[in-house]
Amino acid sequence: MRTFEAGRDVTLPVNLTYNGQPAVPDTGTAELSVTGPDGAVLFTQDLTTGPTDVVLVVTVPAEHNEISTSFSRRIVRVSAQRGGIPFDVVTMYRLVPTILYSVQPKDVRSFLGVNESELPDEDVDLSAALLNLEFQVTRATLAAALTSGEEAELRANDAVLYRAVLDIIPSLANRVAQEETDGALSFKRNARKDFSELKKSAEDRLSAALTIINPGIDPGYAILITTTDADPITGA
Repeated sequence: MRTFEAGRDVTLPVNLTYNGQPAVPDTGTAELSVTGPDGAVLFTQDLTTGPTDVVLVVTVPAEHNEISTSFSRRIVRVSAQRGGIPFDVVTMYRLVPTILYSVQPKDVRSFLGVNESELPDEDVDLSAALLNLEFQVTRATLAAALTSGEEAELRANDAVLYRAVLDIIPSLANRVAQEETDGALSFKRNARKDFSELKKSAEDRLSAALTIINPGIDPGYAILITTTDADPITGA
C-alpha cells in the first residue's frame, strides 16, 4: 500500500478499469469520493475526463489527511459510467505521522539479490515494516533512534530494512525469475527454492539491530551472538 505523510496533499493515479479492461468514462459521469477507515465520507469531487482518459490523477487535500493515530488509511473511489453502465474503481493509501527512515526499496532488492521487474517499489512496504517495529519497541523509541545521528540511527534503518526483507521472503520463490531475456541479452540464475539461509541472515541482523535500538527487547528469535574461539596453537 502506498504511504504518505499525514497533513499534506496526496496526489495519486487511479487506473480506470471495467471487467479487467481499461475503461473511458462517459462524459460528466466520473466522481471521486474519499472515505476514512470507519466509512465516513471525507471528500467528494466531480472529475473531468477526456475521450481517451483511462488513468486519472486525483488529489486529496491536506485537511482530509490529518490523523491522530500511529497510522490511518483512506479509501479512494472513482465512480463513473461506461456506455451507461455504472462501475467503480477503488484504491487505498496509508497515512503516517512522518517518514523518518532513509531506507529505500532498492536497498531491499540489493539484499535479496533481485531486480526491479521482480520486486517493484510498490511491493516493498517499508512503512508497514516501520509500523511493526514501532509496535514492538514503541514509536518513541524508534523515532529517537532514527533521528539520533548516532549508531542507533544506522541500526534503526537496518531494522526497517530487515523487517521488510522478512515480510517479502515468503513470496520470493514465486518472484525470482530463473531466466530472463531482453533481445540479444539474457541471463540465467541457479535454481533456488530454499531461502531459509537468507531468512536466517535477515533475522540475525534484525536482532542485532534491535539490541542497539532497545537492549531490553525480545525479537522473538535468537539474538545474534558472536564469539572468538581460543587460538588452537597458543590457547589464548
